[in-house]
Amino acid sequence: MEPGSWIAERTIYAVTGDGRGLKIRLGIGKPYKVTEDEWACAVRVDGLHNRLSDMHGVDSWQALQLSCQLAVRLLEGFAQDGGRLFWKKDGEQVHIQDLFAKVAAL
Repeated sequence: MEPGSWIAERTIYAVTGDGRGLKIRLGIGKPYKVTEDEWACAVRVDGLHNRLSDMHGVDSWQALQLSCQLAVRLLEGFAQDGGRLFWKKDGEQVHIQDLFAKVAAL
């Protein structure tokens, strides 16, 4: 993805289940049109999973939502394996639901 094409980014810190510290760069790209009926959106969770595939949907909204959902699922898997997330290095612990706004009751 080209520099400046990320529409949202955040850096958090993590400690793996075995105590290894790491920095995680979250990012969501600007959705782009692939074909008349297909859009895609880049997602990154660098530090845990580098070089993720862009998420594809029927429109820009769905592609964007799928990218956010992928980031959530990857962080949830990390937490289920004993990983912990933090706002800053040596800072306060953060919960996944605090990183992603809930906009609707599902």
